[in-house]
Amino acid sequence: MMELQDLKQKWNMLDERLSKSEAYNKRALEEVIKGKNKTTYEKLQKQGMFNFFVTLSIASVLLPLLYSKGIFRDTSFYILETVCLLGVVMVACRLTVLYRFNVMKTPTEQLRNLINYKRCYFFESVVGASLGVLGICATLYFEHTTSPFGLFFVLLGVIAGASCAYFGYLKHKTTMLEIRQNLTELKNFG
Repeated sequence: MMELQDLKQKWNMLDERLSKSEAYNKRALEEVIKGKNKTTYEKLQKQGMFNFFVTLSIASVLLPLLYSKGIFRDTSFYILETVCLLGVVMVACRLTVLYRFNVMKTPTEQLRNLINYKRCYFFESVVGASLGVLGICATLYFEHTTSPFGLFFVLLGVIAGASCAYFGYLKHKTTMLEIRQNLTELKNFG
């Protein structure tokens, strides 16, 4: 009888330790997932800041410099400057949404922010790229730079830009999928 009581007591202690261990492991796993998402959010913010400063530099330094050297006419300069400034606004909107990401928020709130971020990214990528191509085509039209040699470099630039955009999109898609999976796991813990 005493052995049975002793065995029950040891079993209960073991069960209690296991429960505490499971709770600890669950918290540790949640922290690991939050840490991964935080790192990913910071990486997206750095990429966004890079895009912001590059676009801003083109709009505020490169285009005015080319215009002052007489490379562009007034119409072409204003078209390209408008396109670049719209690009700056689009990147700023995406950064605003990005800075709302916080791993301390609930997974549902983070998923909502992720959806808003994807909308901004789509708008920036699709509309921004289309406006950029339209601006370049308009500049070619107004500047009458339709020599075969000039068109070759424009075509080369478009191919390089499209390649970078495609691979960037694939990388971004993978990142978004990883964040969504992490948030889904966190949601399942709660």
